[in-house]
Amino acid sequence: MQDQPDQLFTALAEQLKVPLLQIARLSELSQEATLPRISVISEHALRLVDAYVQSHPQNQTKLLLEPLTTSAVLYDVAMDLQAFAKQNEYTVEIDLQGVSRPIMAHRDSLRTMLTLLGASLIEAGVEDEETPRHLILGTHRSARGTVVGAFSSHLALSQRALQLTRDLHGRAAQAVPLLGLAGGAGLAIADRLSEQMATPLRAYRHRSLSGIGSLMIPSHQLHLL
Repeated sequence: MQDQPDQLFTALAEQLKVPLLQIARLSELSQEATLPRISVISEHALRLVDAYVQSHPQNQTKLLLEPLTTSAVLYDVAMDLQAFAKQNEYTVEIDLQGVSRPIMAHRDSLRTMLTLLGASLIEAGVEDEETPRHLILGTHRSARGTVVGAFSSHLALSQRALQLTRDLHGRAAQAVPLLGLAGGAGLAIADRLSEQMATPLRAYRHRSLSGIGSLMIPSHQLHLL
């Protein structure tokens, strides 16, 4: 049996084959029009590698959580995903349901986690013929804290589906094909980042949409309302 880092690394390597093959084929065309596509694909592949390194236990000390406003982080994530979403014919929207209260989180980890979630949902929905396609970066209150995540009207994501991806941390190397998400490795890395902030990912509903998010602890330091 492989240990956990090797297993997730194998899944990541398999997923990276697709963008690297796309880059190779587009490069063979040597047309100026393909350069923006090559840039977006390369950036996405590098983001996955960087996120894997960031999430690796050997590179992690105890994360310092700080008070953050969810709106600021979501706007950054929307900018990170803009080119990738456009290439895949998605629009990215931000939905702050109610008052956006400050949360306790590690800014870089939260931003990377949400970017991977958004990219995973986009990859999973590219085969859908429905138009237009929307990715919603949203936040809403719950009785226990603030849910922050990525949501789509195209996918009926369940807690069972998320558990299959989470098995990449453990024993089920074939979790990605079972899940049917092209972004399975990215989703597993996002889950590891979320766990390092002491809040594993879960399937959530946001308005009428389904998706995946994290329940963040509210910040009482900046809680003025």
